[in-house]
Amino acid sequence: MIWFKSKEHIAALVTAGIATLALITSFYKTDAEVYLFPRIAAVIITLLAVTLIIKVIKNTAKTVNFSDSLPKLIKWKTLLPGLAVGFIYLFLLEVVGFYVTSFFAYFSICVIYGRCDMTNRKRGIFKLVVSTIFMIVLFLLFWNLLHVRTPTGWLI
Repeated sequence: MIWFKSKEHIAALVTAGIATLALITSFYKTDAEVYLFPRIAAVIITLLAVTLIIKVIKNTAKTVNFSDSLPKLIKWKTLLPGLAVGFIYLFLLEVVGFYVTSFFAYFSICVIYGRCDMTNRKRGIFKLVVSTIFMIVLFLLFWNLLHVRTPTGWLI
């Protein structure tokens, strides 16, 4: 079972499973016009999954030694702040609104995982500007181009 001996192999299998599920749910008995965005996303995920599997297969021959046990897959200290932001985002999404909640979630991720801390004023302003531009692009993409209805709340 060489496919369960490294992080890359496990990630490739999980990604392939998610891609398969996304393809099935987006193409099975759905209206083509209404489900255009999910179909595009499913096809992109599938292409990325196939690319990842090809990369893993090519790199398997180069790998010399596998350990007998599974590698440590999760670094909880790194992952927990992102999970906390994700749970708070999901909780506030319907109450506050999609765009405002997404802005604060994206800004929080930039602050938590960014290279510089927020004591550097210039970097803090840069992260704020990047988050604002990201939300403008997201709004234009979803609202104007794809005509996707996003959850609304007290704020936009």
